[in-house]
Amino acid sequence: MSIQTALQSWKKKIGEYYVNTLYPRRRFPFFWILDRLLSRVNIDDGSLEQIRNLGNEGIVVYTLKNKSQLNCLILRNLAGRTGIDQPEYCHGICMVLWQPFTNAFRALLSRIFHNPYKEGYLKKVTEEKKSSVIYLRGSDSIGSTFNKDPLAFLIDAAIQTEVPVYLVPILVTYGRQREKKDKGIGDILFGQSENPGAVKRILTFLRHSKQAFILAADPVDLRDYVEQHSKNSVDIMAYMLRRDLIERINAEKRTVVGPVLKSREEVIGMVLRDPALVAFMEDMAASGKKSYPDLVKEGRKDLLEIAANYSEIYIGLFDRALSWLWNSIFDGVVIDREGLARIREVARKMPFVVVPCHRSHIDYLLLSHVLYRNNIQQPFIAAGNNLLFWPMGHIFRKSGAFFLRRSFRGDPLYGQVFSTYIKVLLQEGFPLEFFIEGGRSRTGKMVMPKFGLLSMIIQAYREGACNDLAFVPVYIGYDRVVEETSYLKELGGGEKEPEKTSTLIKSRKVLKKRYGRIYMNVGEPIQMKAYLASQKVPIDDMSVEERQRLYRRMSYEIAHEINKHSVITPYSLVAAGLLCHFRRGVTNDELMNYIFEFIDYLDYRKVKFAATMDQRDKALAEALSQLEASGLIEKMGPDDEEDEEFEEVIYAIDEDKRLNLEYYKSNILHFFLPISFVATAILASENDEVSLYRIVDDFRFLKRLFRHEFIFDESVTDVEEVAQILDYFRNRGMIAGFEDGAGTWIEVKGKGRRDLVGFAGLVNNYIESYWITVRGCTYIREKARPEKDIVKKIQKLGTKMYKKGEISKPEALSRDTYRNALRFLTDAGIIEMSEPSGEKQPRLLSLDVDRSNFETLRRRLFTFMR
Repeated sequence: MSIQTALQSWKKKIGEYYVNTLYPRRRFPFFWILDRLLSRVNIDDGSLEQIRNLGNEGIVVYTLKNKSQLNCLILRNLAGRTGIDQPEYCHGICMVLWQPFTNAFRALLSRIFHNPYKEGYLKKVTEEKKSSVIYLRGSDSIGSTFNKDPLAFLIDAAIQTEVPVYLVPILVTYGRQREKKDKGIGDILFGQSENPGAVKRILTFLRHSKQAFILAADPVDLRDYVEQHSKNSVDIMAYMLRRDLIERINAEKRTVVGPVLKSREEVIGMVLRDPALVAFMEDMAASGKKSYPDLVKEGRKDLLEIAANYSEIYIGLFDRALSWLWNSIFDGVVIDREGLARIREVARKMPFVVVPCHRSHIDYLLLSHVLYRNNIQQPFIAAGNNLLFWPMGHIFRKSGAFFLRRSFRGDPLYGQVFSTYIKVLLQEGFPLEFFIEGGRSRTGKMVMPKFGLLSMIIQAYREGACNDLAFVPVYIGYDRVVEETSYLKELGGGEKEPEKTSTLIKSRKVLKKRYGRIYMNVGEPIQMKAYLASQKVPIDDMSVEERQRLYRRMSYEIAHEINKHSVITPYSLVAAGLLCHFRRGVTNDELMNYIFEFIDYLDYRKVKFAATMDQRDKALAEALSQLEASGLIEKMGPDDEEDEEFEEVIYAIDEDKRLNLEYYKSNILHFFLPISFVATAILASENDEVSLYRIVDDFRFLKRLFRHEFIFDESVTDVEEVAQILDYFRNRGMIAGFEDGAGTWIEVKGKGRRDLVGFAGLVNNYIESYWITVRGCTYIREKARPEKDIVKKIQKLGTKMYKKGEISKPEALSRDTYRNALRFLTDAGIIEMSEPSGEKQPRLLSLDVDRSNFETLRRRLFTFMR
């Protein structure tokens, strides 16, 4: 037998085995130990669903950025646990250590006869419709004249296979630690780096395995890619494709960990060296009041008060604490997964600013927790300096909070330093978070937006801090808020209790209660570059007044987007049904009639309901039961000896508990404003026939009256909105329309007036509050008084009017609503406001000398009082 024949016989006997293959049978005990560790690695639901769908349609090729046996094993383990396509071949990665002994021995011998790179084994595997793993950097085949680029093999396979070949860029990260510019020993030994060695990779994984996870970036359909780039050679296509895939993985990594983290001291130094701030301090020094070194010293002192001091250790501790908190006092967090995907998509491309509504101190804890758990980088959070009490101030600062004063008045340097700090954060690429309402809403509805921080961020963008940025509106809602009691106290006239450690200790009793579910929805991001491009005048050409209008308009659009994504909960519906009428109690049948009318309208508006509302009757019954158990309502059932006529269930509310329910009604009130205003306009007439002109005019009046109370949808004209509501009423059989020589009229039909009462009753307490305020203007007929004194006088007047029966709803006795009414009267020129002469002097209010506008308003407002 010749040597060649012997070799051929030996080659046939050994078979075709490769050191790169992951065989179905595994080597023990290595995999038994490994599986316990690797099973800790998670994958987000979106990535898992994406890979599963791609596997059903075609062939999945997992694409890693760097060479790693460990990451290949992680992918194999994940596939075994989740049922996605399991990789069988790892191109360029020796997996012989993890093969069964016999296979490993044969694979080593097989290397004498078989070269998988030269023979194109990757192409063969792909054509056999098997999944594989490739890596993009550091491969011996890249640029080699001997071995072919793996992407070139895949391109050839994609052309010849019947099913699509999908390249799925995979990010495997061992935790969410931001990369630091200044690294300590721990970071050097265990911190994440771009391409660690084998030992460091294993040590890092062992340390952070519980935080390790996988994300899949947007896949590439290889056949489509080839068709789009068919004019290029295979080598050029492979080169371009590699760059594209690497950038997709890098973008995914940016969404998780963000940019490199500089120390707090370095950031402070960057702020103080900012050319615009330096010029500002030089101009101040030139005025002669303070020297430049003194101004720098003062600026540094301000920054030590402002600047965050981010620490991953605190983020991890917060994550554990908050996981326990949600399970202790809440029944779960309902998260908008599609919305989170929108945040992740934006984070791949640009810095982003999260703008949530503010209902509770829980808001910023929840939002950071949700982003952390869903592998999105943590934002730096703007917090009021009222939270700088020990120990929470220190904890918040370490968790990424930076602090601002409630007012910058009288300290121009502080304002300039703060805005420069914002600019530096954006320059570094960090996401931000601030509350568009400023403080927490005590009423349950959106507070009128404040655009101070918004204007600073836009100004930083104008100065070139970043190429683009996105504002992301976020709705956060609760079945019940933990601060419910304190809010009611403040609305009734009590002073806000300052945040302090003793308050925190006292609040531990909230842990003994249950507060239902939390809901988080994400609105459509507003991208700055596109938004400014849509304006008629470029922002750089705008006057100061035009820019102020732009800031105000954008802040209202953000607030409106948050309102659009509010969730209708069983609690809010029950609260609305209980408060929409004018009696102390309501039967169960009447209550359900009101609620089902509201649900029908919300369905018509295509509003999002809480998931629990899928079982509507059960959800409403549970909400009523829990409100009864908490003492907010009283249920009176039939007695055994009662006549059949009186066998009904009645729900009654004590007058001191109505404000509790008003808070939850206000959570969804914005959805009902158009229909409530139209219903109020119709019911203002004593006749069943009302002219369309009068309805539209009253609708416009109510919108003007409550311009400081509610946020309206300005994308629809008043006439269009009234027409839509009247069409709805007509389709429900509540009204009919007709025309005569005097114009267009509507006529209330049958039980329509009863049904209209429920909708109109939702805003009646606001009408009563404004009526009280207008009546209270008698206190400033003769002389000007401080605003604070006037509000106290109006509060006493409102209580008297309620006791006399002139006011029907105790929830109308709201200090916040009185203040908003005074703002309206000031804007309307009915009340004159004098600016304070000194910093601590109060603003003075007086009634305008010309009382004609006041009398016109008073008479018109009275027509809506019932």
